[in-house]
Parts: sequence; C-alpha cells; structure tokens
Amino acid sequence: MSCKNINKIVGGMLDAFSCFEMFRILLSKMIQLGYFKCLIRMLFICVGVNSSALISHAQITITSKDMFSEEGHYYKMYSNFVQQHSSDDTFEEVDAADYIGNEGGDQVWDFREGPDDEQIRFDYVRPSEIDTNVEFEGATIAERATFKSSDSQKSLFLNMKKGVGRYVYGFHDPSVDEETPSVVFSGRLLDFPAVIRYEDEWNASTSYEIKVKSLGLVVPTKLVYESSMKVDAYGIVILPNLGFHDCLRINELVKYDQFVKIPGLGDDWMNAGSVYVRNYYWLSKDMGIVSQITSTQDTAPIPEDFTAATAIWRQFENNHGESSAAVEPVEGLEITYDLKGNRVLISWEKAENAIAYLIQYTDNFLESDWKDLKETSGNFALDSISNQKQRFYRIVSLE
Repeated sequence: MSCKNINKIVGGMLDAFSCFEMFRILLSKMIQLGYFKCLIRMLFICVGVNSSALISHAQITITSKDMFSEEGHYYKMYSNFVQQHSSDDTFEEVDAADYIGNEGGDQVWDFREGPDDEQIRFDYVRPSEIDTNVEFEGATIAERATFKSSDSQKSLFLNMKKGVGRYVYGFHDPSVDEETPSVVFSGRLLDFPAVIRYEDEWNASTSYEIKVKSLGLVVPTKLVYESSMKVDAYGIVILPNLGFHDCLRINELVKYDQFVKIPGLGDDWMNAGSVYVRNYYWLSKDMGIVSQITSTQDTAPIPEDFTAATAIWRQFENNHGESSAAVEPVEGLEITYDLKGNRVLISWEKAENAIAYLIQYTDNFLESDWKDLKETSGNFALDSISNQKQRFYRIVSLE
C-alpha cells in the first residue's frame, strides 16, 4: 500500500507520523504470528451402547494425536526465520519455487537441503512456565519457540480439545512489544481440527490488538485475522535426519484487516487496509508440522504458485514417539426425549481419532439385531420413536 493511499484513508493527518514508517513496522510485526500451520464401550440409559468399525482411506489421515500437545514434547527446525529484535530488522527473501510443488497426489517434496541460518526448538510446557502476568483462559499447554542464535523466545498458548482440534488463545512475544508482550485473542482460534484428510477445507478467524511505536508516538493497532485452509495435496516428504514420510499438504491464505487509532484524531478505529500472506504446511503422522513455507506479504491475495518466501521451516528432530491410531469410544452420551414430538435426540462428545460416527439401534437388546440409523461426522442424531416403545442405541466410532 502506497503512502498516498494510506494518507487518503486517514485524511492526510499523518504529518507527525510517517505513513511509510508506520506500516513498515506494522507489517514486520504481523509476520511474527506466521510460525504460528476398534474399541467397544456400552452405555445404558435404557438406550445406549458404543462399539467400533474400520474405514480405509487412500491417503493418510492426520489427527490430534499426531500433533505436539503434551508436556515434554519438543521438535526442532532449521529455518531462515531469525528472531527479529526490532522494527529495523528485515526479512531476507528466499526462493521457494523448488519446494512448493503442485496440487493432487503422489508427489515428493524434498526438504533435506534448505535455509539453516537458524535452529528453532519448540517445547511444550505448562502455561505457567511462560513469564507473563496475562491469563490465557482456556489454554492448557504452551508452545515455546527458542531461537538458538539469540536464546530469545516466543510462545503460543494452546488447548488440544479432544475430538475438536487445536485452539490458540494468544501469544507472548517481546519482539512485538517489550512492555506488553502478551497478546490475548478476542476469541479462541481453531487452526487445526482434530481430523485432517485430503480435500478437507476449513476457515478460522479472530482479532487482537497491539501497540505500534515510532517517532515518539504510540499507535493502538487492531488486526482482524481470517484464515482459509484446504488440504490440496498428498505424497512423500523427505526431511533432514528423519528420512521420508507420508504427508498431507495444507494450503492457507491469511488476510489481515488493519485498523488504527491515530493520536489526536479520536478513539474510533480507522480502516488502514488489508494485507495477505500464504502459508504451506506439510503434516506427517506422529510428527505434526514437518515443513512450512510462508510467502511475502501483499495488499492482494498471494498466488498459489508464489516463488518469494520470507521463511522456510524444515523439521530435523523430535521426541513425539509413535501414538495410537485406534479410535476411542465416545463419551458424554446423552439421550433426550421430546414428549410432544415423539423424538429422541442422541448427543455425545467427539472421540479421539474418530473420523465419523455410526448411530445404530435395536428394539430388542437381547437379540442384538442392530440397525443403522445414521452416519455423521457431527455429534448428534435424531430418531422418531413412539413413547410406547423401548429402544437401545449405540454409537460406533469410525476411523
């Protein structure tokens, strides 16, 4: 965005505050968030049971258990993303043309060679281990990134919600603002759902506020974050020290809407335009995000075949270990009867590693004659039944 366009937005009132300086700093801050991409159990309430079944898929499926979320987990990455210490630091662009590849399947992405200016270690620790006086309500684990070149750190506050996915509540980053480094999101952000398959798509959004300082002025700034993700490719990824692995590729387009309050011009938020960033993530079983590429920023959506990247990450070590791929039974089963409509509402909490659920019923539990009612990826089902009948239900977690 040119200074001419910015001045048009704020009515030409930035004489004491260079428009170029202000938005150069703002854009450099925004990239800081880029590192961010067969069991049976019976439940009887006069109507409940749970069992299991198998579904095969041509591509791998990533679940919450493949991600890092337990205290003591860690992984390491090579990157050109050196921790930024001030707004005067710049990001050196790198060529991503040989890494990104195409949409579709049966591909090979070779990340054995690439930028290694920095080594970043991601540790999963209790939120209380991060030195902050701000409460990230709902967060149960923190992802702490430590940059080897400087020992500087930044953190994300997370909760891996069983059957739902990874919620992000905010971040702690002194390079954004040394005085107030902790930033709480206006609403939790679900960035990676509990089950991720080829051709899945999802959106997420939140907002947060920071303070941009320059030329003696403090400018309150609000960023509205909107993310659109799709799993557009699958194949093999080759990593330094870790060999090759099946993977899924996620293509994410992020839009930041920017709003500012200019000192002396009132308390209303002023629209300062939008910028876009595109990320590619490669995810593998028991290894989470194994590679990531972040584009440069622009005021127009970044093309999918971009070549200039601000950062490339390549995983070379982790301690995740092999996790269980077996689906778990549902919990929290509830049966509610509608006396007026002769209907039954069956609801439950989503289970770990389950892709879908099969709801079955029988009118005679002793005969075990189960009939299919519905298959769903959700967590509820309706059944029409006379109040003169007794019926048993079971929820089958599918993988």
